[in-house]
Amino acid sequence: MPNMTVFMAAMRCEWRILRLDPALWLVLAMILATVVYALHNGKNLLEQRAAAVAASMTEEQGRLTDLRKNIADFESGKTAPPERPFRDPRNAIFVGGGSAATIAALPAQPLAITAVGQSDLYPPTLRVSTGSKDSFLFSDEIANPAHLFAGTFDLAFVLIFIYPLWILALTYNLISGEREQGTLALTASCPVQLRTVLVGKLMVRAGLPMLFTLATVFAGLTFIGNGSSVAGGALLVLALAIVIYGVFWAVLAAAVNGLGSDSAYNALMLVGAWIAVLLIVPSLTNATAEALYPSPSRAEMVLGVRAASVSADKERDAALARYEEEHSHASGEDSHEEVLTRGSSRERTLRRLAVQQAATARAEEVLAVHEAQLQRQHDLAERLAYISPALLLNDALAEIAGTGRSRYDEFFAQIDRFHREWREFFVTKAQAERMLTSDDYQRFPRFAFIENPDIGTGDRIAAALIGIAIPLLLLAGLAARGLRRCRVAG
Repeated sequence: MPNMTVFMAAMRCEWRILRLDPALWLVLAMILATVVYALHNGKNLLEQRAAAVAASMTEEQGRLTDLRKNIADFESGKTAPPERPFRDPRNAIFVGGGSAATIAALPAQPLAITAVGQSDLYPPTLRVSTGSKDSFLFSDEIANPAHLFAGTFDLAFVLIFIYPLWILALTYNLISGEREQGTLALTASCPVQLRTVLVGKLMVRAGLPMLFTLATVFAGLTFIGNGSSVAGGALLVLALAIVIYGVFWAVLAAAVNGLGSDSAYNALMLVGAWIAVLLIVPSLTNATAEALYPSPSRAEMVLGVRAASVSADKERDAALARYEEEHSHASGEDSHEEVLTRGSSRERTLRRLAVQQAATARAEEVLAVHEAQLQRQHDLAERLAYISPALLLNDALAEIAGTGRSRYDEFFAQIDRFHREWREFFVTKAQAERMLTSDDYQRFPRFAFIENPDIGTGDRIAAALIGIAIPLLLLAGLAARGLRRCRVAG
């Protein structure tokens, strides 16, 4: 196998030359520093979210403990029930709408340390109540919007943006550098296939940063993640994504080298490709999706919900005024204030229930329109993502980490079902004018996220990696043609 012998000899020779080049050690040092820093950031963010969830759970338990103690005192006759209904732990609509609102959270996956994904778009916990969904889905600000717009320095950012630069830094002059130094002519004069030698050189120059990146990521997940991040199949898929993306950029460098231009031209072309793939195309994709399917205004939804609440309040006041007018003969000289006082507790409860139901119905209508428009926007963005391998890798890394769209869509679907269950539990009792008991507190619905293997995470990852592999194969064909026809003289 003469070709294999030549190939291995070319790789050994290139390693001996490359290990004396300071650029290699600078690249390896940058890999080590950026990967470790990114994983450290990922761990800190994960710990902050876990601490926020724990604090919310503790706060919820404290509220429920106080409510149980108060209702036990009322039932035993130790204390009298409060006059104001919103302070009464037996009042179903006020308890379910605020004081006993329950905490729902999406648990982190083992590789969540690697990619923030969509977790920076939503709070770590949602406080589900009998109110409309908009009252808890959009009530919390995650962080400074300017910081969120800038993004997070996590491992996904390193792999998508910086990882290609390491490969391009060692492969941009794969052929042109040899030609400019005069060694390409010397190699061509030997009784070997020049293409075999060049492929061996490419394997070393592109393979070293790729292998070192993999080793650093695995070591970082083991030590920084305390071993909990090493998750078998998911880790293998992560490694496959890193390799495929790295090979894409290595083959792109080989294709540009095959054009036969000098090193400066190659560097300019590859930097331009990097800017196009990682900056221009993603921006155009997002702008196109937003232009064709603009997101409904958040202010419109808020105003619609408020209008429904005001309308329900006015209708309730009108009904009360009619009742007072129709029964004024029975009340004698009673004033308007006295009529309100006699039924104030019941009236406030019924008014709160009516307002919540009207606001919830209006909010669900507006949210349905909002979500349908976002779904169309997301579908178009996903189709356009196949133009850029960077967008596909970002989607794949988020899905691997458990912070992608598939898992969050499932989370909000379960939140929606739980919200309906929570409302039914409390609203049914409020409509029947039944007071809560200590036993009812033990039967409050509790949210627990159930992992669904049929949400399509594997399909999205596979589609993303195939989407990167297709242009990779096309570039490989162009690179093979260029290496076959490469000029020895400049």
